[in-house]
Amino acid sequence: MIISSLLITLTSSLAWQQADERELVGRVTAYRLDRIETLDGDALTNATVLVQDGIIQRIGKVVIIPEHATVHDLRGTGAVMTPPLVLSHANFLQSDRRDGGNNSRFIAADSLWLAADWQTGLWEYGVGMVAVDPPGNGAPGRTSVLKVAASEKRPETLVDDLHLKLDMATNSSAKSLIRNGIKAAEAAIENEIQAEKDWKKSRKEWDAKKEEEKKAAEAAKANGEKAKKVKEGDEEQGPPETFEAPVIKDNEQAFVDWVRKERTVQVHMRSASDWLHWMQIMEDREENYEVVFSMGSTTNLHEVIDSVVTSGARIDLPARMSFLPYTRNRVNIAAELVAAGCEKLILSPTSNSIAGLRDLRASVSRLIAEGLDQTIALRAITLEPSLAVGQEEVMGTIAIGMPASFVIWSGDVFDPLTEVDSLVLDGEEKFNREQFESELLR
Repeated sequence: MIISSLLITLTSSLAWQQADERELVGRVTAYRLDRIETLDGDALTNATVLVQDGIIQRIGKVVIIPEHATVHDLRGTGAVMTPPLVLSHANFLQSDRRDGGNNSRFIAADSLWLAADWQTGLWEYGVGMVAVDPPGNGAPGRTSVLKVAASEKRPETLVDDLHLKLDMATNSSAKSLIRNGIKAAEAAIENEIQAEKDWKKSRKEWDAKKEEEKKAAEAAKANGEKAKKVKEGDEEQGPPETFEAPVIKDNEQAFVDWVRKERTVQVHMRSASDWLHWMQIMEDREENYEVVFSMGSTTNLHEVIDSVVTSGARIDLPARMSFLPYTRNRVNIAAELVAAGCEKLILSPTSNSIAGLRDLRASVSRLIAEGLDQTIALRAITLEPSLAVGQEEVMGTIAIGMPASFVIWSGDVFDPLTEVDSLVLDGEEKFNREQFESELLR
C-alpha cells in the first residue's frame, strides 16, 4: 500500500503544512520532534522539518516524507529544535591588545587568533555564528562577523567590516573623542560637498570655454583663416571628466559612514550616567546606534530604562540578575526593558570566555524565573543578534526556504542540564554529542 511507504504526522490543522507537495529529489533528510521553536510564529509540537540540499523545504505537522529520505525520529525523547545561538561579542576569539584613542581604521577580523578546533568549542554549546569586537578602548575599530563553519584557523568572514565600536564613559576624554570624530566627519563631508560644487562649476566653465573655441574655429575656417596651432605640451588641462572625491583619512572614514547613515555605531557603556552623557552628545542627531551595556553585581541602569527604550535602539546586555546599588534588592534589567516596550533585546554571556558561553543558558533561565518571557529570551540569544549583524537570512528562523541551520537539544533549552545533541549548519551536521564523547574516550 502507498500509505505504508510514507511517514505521515497527523494534526487537526493544516496551517503549518508545506506549501508545495512536489516530489523532492536529491539528498533529503527529515527531522521529527516533539517540539520545534521556529521563531517564525508559534512553536510546533509533534512536527517535522524536511531538508533538501541544505534548505528547509517543508515544515509542519503534516509532512509527507519521501521513501529515500534519511529520517531522524526524535519523538518521545524530549528533544527540542531551535535556531543556533548567535554571540554578538565572542571576544575570547581575539587576543590582541590595543591602547585607547581613535583606531577606527582597524577591523576585528585582523585580531583573530584561532585554535585548530575553535569551532568545536562553540558548536558544543549550540553556537552557529559570532560577531567579534575590535580590541581596545575609545574607538578601537569595527566589528566582524563569522559563521562557525570554516576549517581554517583564519576563516573567511561573513562580514569583515560592520559596526563602529565606541566606548562611552563619563570622563571628558571619552566624550571628546566621540565629539571630535563626529566633527571631523562632518568637516570631511562638507569638504567633499564643496569640492563637488567647485568641480561642477569648473566643468561648466570649461565646457563653455571649449564651445566658444569651437565656434571661433568654425568661424575662422568659414573666413578662410588658418586655425591657431598649439605647441605640444602647452595644451590647457581642464577639470576631470568625472568628479573625484577628496581622500578621507583612514581614522575618519568609519565616522563619515556613520554620520552619512551608512553604518551603525555600537556604543558600549556601563552606567546610567554614561547613557545620559551619550544623550548629550547625540542631542537631536539621528545617526543609527545600538547600545551595549555592561553590568556587574550591582547596577543603576533601572534609572534610565524609559529613556533607553524611547530611543528605539537595540539593547545588548549581559544575562545577569543584579542588585540595586547599596541594597539587597535584586533587579532584572532585561525584564524591565521588555516591560517598558523594548522590542530589540540581545542577551550576552556574563563573561568574555568559553566559561561565560557555557553558563549563558543557565544565566538566561534565572532571568526567566524572575519574569522575562521565555520566547523573548530565546530570540535574544538567537534571532535578535542575527538581526543586529544583518545575517537573519543566513541564520535566523526555522522556516521554509531558510538554510537548514538549527540545534537539537536534549531537552528544555533553558534547563541547565540540557546539552546540545546535534548542531546542523546548511543541512550538514557539524556536531554530534554521541560521536564527540566517544572520540574523547579513545
